[in-house]
Amino acid sequence: MPLGLVWLFSGVYRILLVTMNSKKFPAFGFQDYVIGAGFDLVTIALFFLPFIALLFLPLPERLERFRFWIKLLLFSCGTFLVFVFNGWDVAYFSYTAKRTSFDYFVYMLTNTETSSLAGDFIAEFWWLIGFFIVSLSLSIWSFVKVKSAPISWKLRRNWIRFLFIVATFVIIGRGGFQLKPIGIIEATNYSSLSNAPAVLNSAFTIIKTIGFKGVEDKKYFEETELNAIFNPIQSSQAQAFLPKGTNVCFILLESFGTMYCGPNSPESYTPFLDSLLAQSMFFEDAIANSRTSMDALPSVISSIPAYTNESFILSEYSANQFQGLPSVLKEAGYYSAFFHGANNGSMRFDAFTSAAGFDSYYGRNEYPIDAHFDGNWGIEDHHMLSFAVDEMNRFKKPFFSMIFTLSSHHPYTIPTSFKSRVKHGPEPLCATISYVDLALKEFWEKAKKQAWFKNTLFVFCADHVGPTKRWDRSSLEWTYRIPIGFYHASMKLPKVQRGKVFQQIDIMPTIIDLLGMNTTYYSFGTSYFSPKTTPKMVCEQGNLITFEKREEGLQNTVWNEQMKQKRSSHEQQIIREMKALYQHYTHDLITNQMTPATIK
Repeated sequence: MPLGLVWLFSGVYRILLVTMNSKKFPAFGFQDYVIGAGFDLVTIALFFLPFIALLFLPLPERLERFRFWIKLLLFSCGTFLVFVFNGWDVAYFSYTAKRTSFDYFVYMLTNTETSSLAGDFIAEFWWLIGFFIVSLSLSIWSFVKVKSAPISWKLRRNWIRFLFIVATFVIIGRGGFQLKPIGIIEATNYSSLSNAPAVLNSAFTIIKTIGFKGVEDKKYFEETELNAIFNPIQSSQAQAFLPKGTNVCFILLESFGTMYCGPNSPESYTPFLDSLLAQSMFFEDAIANSRTSMDALPSVISSIPAYTNESFILSEYSANQFQGLPSVLKEAGYYSAFFHGANNGSMRFDAFTSAAGFDSYYGRNEYPIDAHFDGNWGIEDHHMLSFAVDEMNRFKKPFFSMIFTLSSHHPYTIPTSFKSRVKHGPEPLCATISYVDLALKEFWEKAKKQAWFKNTLFVFCADHVGPTKRWDRSSLEWTYRIPIGFYHASMKLPKVQRGKVFQQIDIMPTIIDLLGMNTTYYSFGTSYFSPKTTPKMVCEQGNLITFEKREEGLQNTVWNEQMKQKRSSHEQQIIREMKALYQHYTHDLITNQMTPATIK
């Protein structure tokens, strides 16, 4: 009964938040409330696990007299924290439009502005403080009224019951039996991105972000100067190369760094892909904005780079309102789907792609033949690529499909039928890259026979550079260099300007321009066709690094706040642009201003 009352009051706090912010949740319905109740159960399991363990722990009789008071302390503390956190957002959500993270909660408790506004807060939300006192008091009263009998430590059934109940609460606290415990971004698996903050609860987001060092709000420039240097709100530069309603098929290639692929790579294992890129709008000097697959997806889909200590997908910022390419294309009538042959939930791609606006997700669960599972990672690429063609035949046109390959990932499994055909190299990665290239060739031959092929823009990009033990491939250039290319059967796409450095976060705006769309969007990158440019920047262990093409090759400028050395005027200008980009990045993440509509 006591925990049931905590659960009930958690739902009431949600209703209060939705009511107080009704304009932000116009479509919040009963189904969303039920989903939120599920997150409340997870939260209760996390906060009250010590209480539950003590409640059912068999003890010697001489210790039973201490059990009640320790249980009361644990229950009271857990209830207090859950209600305080959820009550906080009832009052504060309208200012941030997102659930509170641990760092932000500590910040609000310790900054001087909070104490100075405490009187106004109490005057405005006196009723909320009253409800908090009532809900806390009733919950503790219900606990005190429930009588419990001693639990003997001598009976085996008491230990079995104890272990079963604790295990059940652990499973609930994880959100089920999946590989990774449920996180903040999973809310978008079950609800819309706009309703996700209401589906979540603040006690859950705070406990999930304890220990995460979020970004620090930087202020290098005043707003006017900042936006003059760089503004993420950009207008498209519509091009006329392609017909209206051109489909898009984006193939994101696992670990396809330039060291082992690309038409100008010194050691390429991808002859077929190279032949396509040679006929494409191909960027030889392209870089990844991250080192991991989990960071690559926000970069290429939403133009959100990885400049934080934790992946955007795993961070509290994943609950922000942000734009994805599918949501932008939806305005022009596009249907969108994401293909990734790994287990559903892998790297939380299903949750992120849902938040980014994809209409459908095709993972291992949706693939019809589980015998094509490679035994380790997911559905073998040649099967998944063929399956994607079949599904695209059924899509409403125009469509945007994204296929993320996986076979060129450890443990580098190669299907038996391809083992005699692949090209081996100095590292295990090479043979799997060769296999994926063969799979791409099969995909291409099948796709060319489909009616939609000639009206489809194909985008090829690596998620990141693959792991290597080679010292001659360990420089910053080799660490981030990847191939990026845009192909259309009409061959009308322009050739890339020599020396043009391109990055993953430039892909979204470039696709928008190539499709001839007239729109406004939020992006940290810039289109190839834009008169403006942004630094081609990555973040490496707290350092901001920008790449540019010079006569001696792809060079970099490294900067952090501790660096005091003298710089040339050219480097000073680069650093100025880096700081402007980073200031917008930190501020917009923290304040949840990541769409054209949210910029104040």
